[in-house]
Amino acid sequence: MTSEDDIRLLLLNRKREEALSLLKEEEKLEETLMKIAKDDPKWEIRREAVKLLGKGEVTEAHTLLKDILLTDHLTIMRKTAAQALGDLNDPVAIPALIEGLKINNDPAIIGEIAISLGKLEAKEAVEPLIAALENNDGEVREHAVDALGLIGDPCAIKPLIKRLKEDPEDWVRGQAADALGLIGDPQALEPLIETLRNDVGIGVSMKTAKALGRLKDPAAVDPLIDFLNQGQNDETRRAITFALGEIGDKKAADVFLELLENDTDPTVRYWSCLSLGFMKYKKATNVLLDTLLEDSSPRVRKTAAISLGQINPKTKKAVKAILQAKTKDEDEEVQATAENILKKLAKNQGFKSITEFLTDLRIEVPKENNDS
Repeated sequence: MTSEDDIRLLLLNRKREEALSLLKEEEKLEETLMKIAKDDPKWEIRREAVKLLGKGEVTEAHTLLKDILLTDHLTIMRKTAAQALGDLNDPVAIPALIEGLKINNDPAIIGEIAISLGKLEAKEAVEPLIAALENNDGEVREHAVDALGLIGDPCAIKPLIKRLKEDPEDWVRGQAADALGLIGDPQALEPLIETLRNDVGIGVSMKTAKALGRLKDPAAVDPLIDFLNQGQNDETRRAITFALGEIGDKKAADVFLELLENDTDPTVRYWSCLSLGFMKYKKATNVLLDTLLEDSSPRVRKTAAISLGQINPKTKKAVKAILQAKTKDEDEEVQATAENILKKLAKNQGFKSITEFLTDLRIEVPKENNDS
């Protein structure tokens, strides 16, 4: 068996990394891999070779990948070449992908090309990708939407808003919301608020809420709170809580307090807790102390400690609660976080150690912490 046969067998068994190592050892990487990708009689082996070309180890890989994308008779090979061109992470691949986008009719290939153009953030591709938004295939429209969001060109705002309002598929409208959030243009604010209020498509409200969070416009706070108060499932409440936290307007602080005290979902409580800390909302101190000592989720208790550190409470009650978390919480990460917060509070008050700080407040120092 020749070394090329060894390579082919490895590729047939999808052992691409082993094949790549062997090719490098024999210093035949470019010659052998290009030959297999172009001419091997088994399409399965060719496909694996094309995937390896996408790793960027072969200087002229993009030339062969372009030929495969534009001329190969097998759909699977053209699709794999489109993916590999994106994996190159090199702008040199962009012209071939744009040409492929214009001449291909197969939705699977067009979708893969769109994904690769998005990875490459190819601004040159904005116009053909906008044209792809009108494709009859929903998956093509979805991938074109995703790519335009990653590219981030403001020219795509109006076509994406059209998809948000008019696309017949829920998932495409949701992805349009996501893309508009990524681009972050204020033009998207009102259409996103309207979608939040009126679109009942599966998953659309969740993505719309997150998009509004990315825009960070306080005008979205009231619509988000109103939508939350209508009663939503866990995933949507998480998205709304995240969005309100991203916006960071203190108008939402009381909502966060309510959620932190009463919501059954630990992720909602986590985002609420985190946001109250970022806001340094001092009125949240008592609720955060209760959360630190009583919440069922270690992640939420840990976040409560962090948020208390941001608020910097100075009362004896607060220090005693944080000390209790340090010494008695069952989770080691919560204990460590509480200890760090105590050190921070002590330093802020001008003390060199937790022990000095506690002694000054006339709080009994636990024996195991006498040297802290």
